[in-house]
Formats: sequence, structure tokens, C-alpha cells
Amino acid sequence: MSGRIAVPSRVVLVDKPAGCTSFDVVRRVKHGLSDKVGHAGTLDPFATGLLLVLVGCATRISSLLMDLPKEYAVRVQFGSTSSTGDPDGTIVETGGRVGAADVVTALDRFRGVITQRVPMTSAVRVGGERLYKKAHRGEDVETPSREVVVYDLTMVNFDVETQHADLIARVGKGTYVRRLAQDLGEFLGVGAYASSLRRTRIGAFSVDDATPPECIEPDRLVGLDPSCRSLSGALQYLPKVTPTDVEAARAANGGPVRGGPAGRFLVCSPAGLVGVWEGSPDEARPIVVFPTPQE
Repeated sequence: MSGRIAVPSRVVLVDKPAGCTSFDVVRRVKHGLSDKVGHAGTLDPFATGLLLVLVGCATRISSLLMDLPKEYAVRVQFGSTSSTGDPDGTIVETGGRVGAADVVTALDRFRGVITQRVPMTSAVRVGGERLYKKAHRGEDVETPSREVVVYDLTMVNFDVETQHADLIARVGKGTYVRRLAQDLGEFLGVGAYASSLRRTRIGAFSVDDATPPECIEPDRLVGLDPSCRSLSGALQYLPKVTPTDVEAARAANGGPVRGGPAGRFLVCSPAGLVGVWEGSPDEARPIVVFPTPQE
């Protein structure tokens, strides 16, 4: 497209502010670029923190990054409920009160593999339509439930006067932290919602390395810094295999790779990163093959 420039494929760590959508941030990064731009997991408009924005071939690894565990700092407001589980909904006070010890004891119920009902404000499809669209029309439907993993849930502060608790939640893919807050309040019998939510980590990516969306310009994406990673840098948590020239040529065409580790691994050639394979040492098949080797 005229007037737009191409930049290398990048994973950009963005610190999303409250009040904007994840797609607003994607559009901000996309401005002036000819490359495709996407993300690796959205944040609600009220939420802040780490958003991984993907440029160019990085959009092909979105599902890999979304599989990584995540960490959130969430403030849970007890004694009230919200129609959406967050400050943007209709807030109703219940008058219920809890103590710090009650909350700490209740957290045991929400660690490990738990069953969680999908919120009405989610993008999950029910009856061929996304739930948030039904919610915007005021519909109330039975939402599906799913098993999710909560690796850890810890209270770091409790204010008895304001009845809010500050929690650190380390969770697996697909966990709704807003729903955790709601379910915690329901379990304690006083009602609760997530009054603030900040994503602090995705795998080894930290919000401490992220940059505000207004600071991202095309020129910045050409270089590399803690907030702007190459594909090989973003995927460095995976083991790396460098096959022979013949095997690398076969892999570049989507062929199997033998002799690698079990699970997922990177396949590299002298020219750069070829893609991501998954399988056993006997044979692994490609998950992602890049059209040209990536840095």
C-alpha cells in the first residue's frame, strides 16, 4: 500500500493503558506499516498491562504465545457485585463483609485444576454468536464451563475498611481472572468483582520491559530492545535444533525432522529461524514454517 513501509517480523511488548481495547493498540502499531499486525491474547478495556503485539511473520506464532502461562495483579472488591465482573458493569452493593483470614482460606478452593464458567462478556461463541454481542443486547444465556489451571493464587494485601484484597494470580491458558474474583465472592457469600486488573507476565515476558503504545513507531521496530523482540528472541524458551543443510532444506518445505527433543523445538538454518516443530525424537512435524528464514 502506498505510503506504508515494511519492517522485520517482531514481537512487541506493549503496556496497555486502561480505557482502550487491545485492538486499539494493534491499530496504533499498524499505522504506517504494510505488514500484517496481530496480538497474542487480548486484555479487557478496563485492564492494563502486558500485551504482545505481533508484526509480520510473528502473527504465525500467536497460538504458541497464547499457550504460555500468565500472571496478573488483581484487586478484588468484596461486598458488591458487577454485571460484567469489572468496574464497567452495573455495581450492586450486597453489604457483606469478610476478614483477611476468610479470604486466605477461600483461596485454597481456587488453586489447581478448577471448573470455570465463561463470562457473558467473553468472545466465546454460543449458538454461532459471540457472547459479548448477546450481553450487549441484554440477553442472559447459559454459558459453557471449562476446566482451567490456576498455578498459584496469593493475597498480598487486604484492607478491612474498604473490603478489597490485592491478589497475584498465575494462571494457564483460557482462565478468566474476572470470573475468579466473582467466584471467590460467591464462595464467601458476600459478592465480589475485579475492580482492577493488570497483566504482569506472559511466560518469560515481563511488563517491566514493555513500552506504552504511543512510543511505538515504525523506526523503532527495525531495531531490537527489551520491548521489541525478533522471532528467535521471542521463542528462545524453546530448545533449538540445527539440522544438516539437506535436512534444513527439507524442513523449509514442511518436511519432518528427526533427532530433535520431545515436544516443541525451533529448527534453524545458517540463514535463520525456519520454524517450529513438535513431536518425538523419532519424528517431529511442523507447527509453523516461515516463508523465509527469520532473525
